Amino acid sequence: MRRIGGGRRCRRCGEAIQWARVRLVRPRAYCCEACAVLALLDEASGAAWAKAALQVPQGPRHLRRCVRLIQARWRAAVAQRRLDRRLEIGPRAGHLPWGWRPIVLAKPQQRWAIAGLAFLLVAWGAASGRAPESPVTLPTALPAAPTPSVTPIGFPVPTPPSPAPGPRSIARVSTEDFTRGSKAITEIAFTFDGHGEANVTSEILDILQARGVRATMFLGGQFIRLFPDLVRRMVAEGHEIANHTDTHPHLTTYATNRRHETLPGVTRELLINELRRAEMSFRALTGRPMAPYWRAPYGEHNSEIRGWVAEAGFRHVGWTRGAGVAEDLDTRDWVADTSSRIYRTRGEIAKRILEFGRGRPGGLSGGIVLMHLATNRKTDRPHEGLPEILKTLQAQGYRLVTISELLAVAGPGGDRASRPSAPIEARLEG
Repeated sequence: MRRIGGGRRCRRCGEAIQWARVRLVRPRAYCCEACAVLALLDEASGAAWAKAALQVPQGPRHLRRCVRLIQARWRAAVAQRRLDRRLEIGPRAGHLPWGWRPIVLAKPQQRWAIAGLAFLLVAWGAASGRAPESPVTLPTALPAAPTPSVTPIGFPVPTPPSPAPGPRSIARVSTEDFTRGSKAITEIAFTFDGHGEANVTSEILDILQARGVRATMFLGGQFIRLFPDLVRRMVAEGHEIANHTDTHPHLTTYATNRRHETLPGVTRELLINELRRAEMSFRALTGRPMAPYWRAPYGEHNSEIRGWVAEAGFRHVGWTRGAGVAEDLDTRDWVADTSSRIYRTRGEIAKRILEFGRGRPGGLSGGIVLMHLATNRKTDRPHEGLPEILKTLQAQGYRLVTISELLAVAGPGGDRASRPSAPIEARLEG
């Protein structure tokens, strides 16, 4: 099969580009649709982070900063619009410019037609300057959720009331926070959150593989795009992949007032888009959908937020709490400051897990343990105690399972929590 451009390689993965599979995004060529989508996802994510960096600082905004913020907002809007158009979602998706549509060059006549059109566009640009893009209106929020007639890469989208027949209906999902499985079965689920770093992920995967344990990984879209090889390994080794949003945003006011009130600016559309983009990144990388579970960043959620996501088919999964405030299965493994009152040594983390519920009916059965795929600690790293923890639990007769397996035993509702799991106290010390 002949290669395009005498051996030209993909702008993203470096693979040789073939005529029959080439995908064009503006003047850039990619070897397949997955690389094209991931490139646009990277561009949109980078632009969104650049805009956020300018919006976060407090204080007066001078003219230079205001101009930079306007430019960043425009770039973020354009990048997101290109991504949405590529995936044929959002407003006017049916009227996309040809340059943003997937292009498959399969026949010689098509190749000559595209080459001729490209030549005319280049000639026009040389004569009259840069060809204008479609007009862009700067949005004040993220794009709206996709319309029900188009489902992006397997992401379940709620169908609004309509007299016309819609797509396949989504099974009703509980809005309760799932924090524990059945106490009657000696099963435990280890879960790991991953967002922007992965400095101990390989070691954790080695430990789980050595003990024959399958866990549930809650991955953010940024993690998937930054560490594709690790994500592929997780899938290959049988781990369950669930959603941790795309950019890991705060969702409630807990960081400022210790209350789980929905943060101003957090809307159903914004949250669904966060989950949708993480799902699309995973699907583009692996060809598979995520498990229908999600975990809120920083543990910030409430019944309204869980209800929005439940309409899209995702159940929120927290972690197990015990009899008192101080007893839970949040390992606090992310805390690196030894002077913090919530810092736990590796030995203390192991002890809290192994002694959880001791002397009470059920004990540790049905428990959900929260850990992370990265650490800021230089010594006393929590994951290094994981082999002994897993070995001890297996010796005590516990099966170490995924969230799906835990829910299958607990039933559709599972153990219901009267309030959200205590959030990660990322701002307690400040």
